[in-house]
Amino acid sequence: MSSQHRYPVHGFRPDPDDYDAARAHLEARGHTIGSYLRACVRWVARDPDAALAALAPHSPGPRPLGRPAANAQPSPHDGDGTGSESSPGA
Repeated sequence: MSSQHRYPVHGFRPDPDDYDAARAHLEARGHTIGSYLRACVRWVARDPDAALAALAPHSPGPRPLGRPAANAQPSPHDGDGTGSESSPGA
């Protein structure tokens, strides 16, 4: 039997500390992570320039593609949107 949900699932793997802090702040204000993320998606769909400009200082940058090396250590996320934490020449 096929799924009876209206829309497909889209997942992500946020940093657990960021997720817990965001969830606590949102719940204290009567919101959920899901409703907040849906609002962000609607905002970027309707006004991408404003939404992306507001989020730029907090963007962790793109993730590297592929599997990490067996001995790779997670890099700290600096949140500056430049991806400099993984750029060898930065």
